[in-house]
Amino acid sequence: MSEFVVDFLPRDLQRKGAMAASRRRSALLLALLGCTVVGVAAHSWNRFREADSRRAVSLSLTTNGAGIGDVVNRLAGEQRELRRYLGIYDRLSLPVEQSDLLATITHLLPERTSLSMVRLEVREDQPTKVGDAADGGASAKAPAPKRAAKGSAKAAPAKPARWMEVTIRGYAAGNGELYELERKLANTQPFESVTVGENRPTDVPGSKIQEFAITCRVPLDVRYVRPGRAADAVASAGEVRR
Repeated sequence: MSEFVVDFLPRDLQRKGAMAASRRRSALLLALLGCTVVGVAAHSWNRFREADSRRAVSLSLTTNGAGIGDVVNRLAGEQRELRRYLGIYDRLSLPVEQSDLLATITHLLPERTSLSMVRLEVREDQPTKVGDAADGGASAKAPAPKRAAKGSAKAAPAKPARWMEVTIRGYAAGNGELYELERKLANTQPFESVTVGENRPTDVPGSKIQEFAITCRVPLDVRYVRPGRAADAVASAGEVRR
């Protein structure tokens, strides 16, 4: 069975309906095109504003920011300042406490011995340059040293030797106690170069005592390790136990 549709509308009404549908499609297409154009224009405007703001920021940084040379100079100045601070700290900081030295000296005092003064002074000995000291008589010319190979590392400047000079003044009942103190100091680390500077009798009511002055040195260019630590078992060269 075949089906068919019969259009009973007149021809003029059919043409008017087709024209109305065509105008509607055209209006919808124009609206879609307008929306597309407006969206693309808004997106382009936003990208332009973003690029313009980035350009303004870069120009501001270029104009007001420091150049590479200024940054390098500032970093070099900060490094020099840091080295200066570290140098001052190395000169002021001591590897051994003064209270420990004083307690050690007091512990080593023999009987019938007292202290009147203990003075601790940090000294520094600048290293002498090679070739500064000349012989008094005529000496033969030494052969000129060979030139170092190109690119060889330069010798590091020698650090000044530092030590603490300890002056001990006091009174002893006799020479036996005085030399016993000297012997104990000489056999105790970190004291070095222990010498008796003064030894004179002094009269006091009822007896006679010895007034003495002992000087010694404590090196400050070594690392001291307290007894009982784990590092004490593997002490390397240059470490002195207290």
